[in-house]
Amino acid sequence: MSKELVKYRVYDKKGEYHHSYISKNDAINCAKYVFGSVKSVKDGEEEEVFSAKKVKK
Repeated sequence: MSKELVKYRVYDKKGEYHHSYISKNDAINCAKYVFGSVKSVKDGEEEEVFSAKKVKK
């Protein structure tokens, strides 16, 4: 039985790569700090899972 590893990449507000995380919560906290976004990376494909620009106040 194997678990599939999902990596989360954080991009800053300019859309440039900032950092990678294994934990989704850590990635989201980082994205909030740099006012950026988080994309999950699975099988070489990226999908946005969070954007600080889309958070309602």
